Amino acid sequence: MKRSILLILLTLAFAGCKDCTRYARGYVVDFNSHEAIKGAEIHSFADLNDRTRDHRFIHTDSTGWFETAYVVDGLAKCGGLKLVISYPGYHTAYAIDIPLDDTIYLEKKKY
Repeated sequence: MKRSILLILLTLAFAGCKDCTRYARGYVVDFNSHEAIKGAEIHSFADLNDRTRDHRFIHTDSTGWFETAYVVDGLAKCGGLKLVISYPGYHTAYAIDIPLDDTIYLEKKKY
């Protein structure tokens, strides 16, 4: 009887677990000129209850385009896809779960 109850509880506990996948894709452009920023670094990661997993680093192509994602196994709830976008001479931008094909604008630093 105790084994049956334990088995039922374990089954219920893991029944909500699933694979989580989040995608982000879009453009990185200059805030003022709206020109593509080639080579901007995109650091993406899964934000799961203040813990991070599946860190990825990619760079934009010549048109400012990027694509990234995370895949995390066996979670009851999916976290957000956080992005940190940086390029020398520009302020760093932060984004969470952006719409697909969105545009991220980086503003130049004033020295």
